[in-house]
Amino acid sequence: MSHHVTFNDLPAGGEKFETAKGSKLIGAFGAAGALGLLGSAYLFFAQTDVFAYSWLFAFFFAFTFVCGGCFWILLHSASNSGWGVAIRRLWEQMASMALIVGLLGIPLLIPQVQSPLYEWMNHHREAKELLIAHEQGAAAHAAPATEGDDHHEMHSVKDALHHMSLENPHLHILVSKYGYLNVDFWQARFVIYFLILGYIAYRLRKKSTDQDKDGDIKHTISARSFSCRWLLFFALTVTFAAVDWLMTLDYSWFSTMWGVYIFAGCAWASMALTILLVTWLKGLGYLKQVVTEEHYHLMGKLLFAFTVFWAYIAFSQYFLIWYANITEETRFYLTRNTEGWRWVSIFIVVGHFIGPFVLLLSQPRKKNPAVISVVCLWILFMHLVDIYWNVIPERGPSLGLGYWVAGAWIGDIVALLAVVGTSGFFFLRSLSKYSLYPCRDPRLLESANVTN
Repeated sequence: MSHHVTFNDLPAGGEKFETAKGSKLIGAFGAAGALGLLGSAYLFFAQTDVFAYSWLFAFFFAFTFVCGGCFWILLHSASNSGWGVAIRRLWEQMASMALIVGLLGIPLLIPQVQSPLYEWMNHHREAKELLIAHEQGAAAHAAPATEGDDHHEMHSVKDALHHMSLENPHLHILVSKYGYLNVDFWQARFVIYFLILGYIAYRLRKKSTDQDKDGDIKHTISARSFSCRWLLFFALTVTFAAVDWLMTLDYSWFSTMWGVYIFAGCAWASMALTILLVTWLKGLGYLKQVVTEEHYHLMGKLLFAFTVFWAYIAFSQYFLIWYANITEETRFYLTRNTEGWRWVSIFIVVGHFIGPFVLLLSQPRKKNPAVISVVCLWILFMHLVDIYWNVIPERGPSLGLGYWVAGAWIGDIVALLAVVGTSGFFFLRSLSKYSLYPCRDPRLLESANVTN
């Protein structure tokens, strides 16, 4: 930056993104989304059980960026940070993809999709059928009483599940978890998560765009107050969504660090995406007055911080499970250290932590847009591999198809094209709705002239 930026240097009303300038990338995302959706529609009917895992993987990958966008605007507002004002609008738009990603997640509410993913739901539905049969007076014929269980009356699905657990002791854990882990509550939570994220995104963006009109500081104060209150709800949403959609792929597995692990990946990947967006927009001629190499440096430092934080959480989770050596917990890592998945696990250690850690140590590299953008592309790839590693290894054993399902990777790519292409298309087009930065935020000049 050659001189101190003032409002006289900035266009009145900010800079609005013209979709024509980004038409190639927007068109590429749109074409990928359309082809992916067509392919997904075919695979849904052709291989529902195998493809269900592909869709969950792609959906959750996109979901992490919505969470990341929410987190960064909540954090910046709550901590009253000034440096991020120039790029805050990108996070607001990223978080506002909650509706689109939520719609893309609807297939997960279909029983035929849930059945291969969540074994516990099959047991619950079987218990429900048993209860109905019992209520119709046919229970004795459908499920002969076991010696000593005559005191277990069936008045609810939980009672029926308890009855089933007498013959299958593995189901006892489902009885214990029934208050939280039941189909109706799971589906209600699915909707609630997106309502919360959508509400956070809507309120914060509205305060920000209202400030574009009047420049009143009250919107900044209101956003800070709102963010302090809703950070807790955000944290709970990310945690329970991660538990519901991924952890319950194996209903007997649990980790108290799971929510934090997923959150660390959300913040890490969304910051990398933000840097790439800034670089792309600057390449099109936008943000040149308000985003400098100092912003790259600050974003690079946060990227480095979350590289270390993710590694700390990932290692702590592994170490605690290894040390406790409880059968229900160790299965997660045993699966991911069997056959080819072992090499994927090693690759994640190197590519997700060691590589970015070394590359982000250098201050000049963090300040160089071209270099850090390459690092960010690698980070997005590793985040993709991490989500894949968390979801897909459950597919083969759950479906009885071994650890690797031949040809299933095609469905994984098709699902990824569908979800990322569709959400990317709508996200890029949404950038044209408002100024690319909060043009009348009282701290905009503080951000544009930041040094660190």
